[in-house]
Amino acid sequence: MIFPPITLNPEGGNVIPLNATFKKVETERQFKAVPHSACQHYSEFVTYVIDEKLAEVTCGGCGEKLNAMWVLGQLMNKESRHARFRETYQAEMKRLRERSRTKCRHCGEMTTISS
Repeated sequence: MIFPPITLNPEGGNVIPLNATFKKVETERQFKAVPHSACQHYSEFVTYVIDEKLAEVTCGGCGEKLNAMWVLGQLMNKESRHARFRETYQAEMKRLRERSRTKCRHCGEMTTISS
């Protein structure tokens, strides 16, 4: 199908101009990165200083005030990792206690495990 050519003349052409207003492009960034200190506040060696009277939590590494809910989440993640590791360790120790023989790495024969 061949279409007739479009004329750009608004008086007699077949193109209707739209009188639409467009949004202004904002030059300012919508999201800004929060500057952070060199301390990451969540390594395993950082301690948290808790002031119960003021209900504030301070990083023991750099002294910056922290969000109490964020600190609670960090402690919760550490505790759950510890619990999973402990369960895995106990299951492995139970499995090893039940074994009485193992395969020798040198000769390939089964040998008794000394207790």
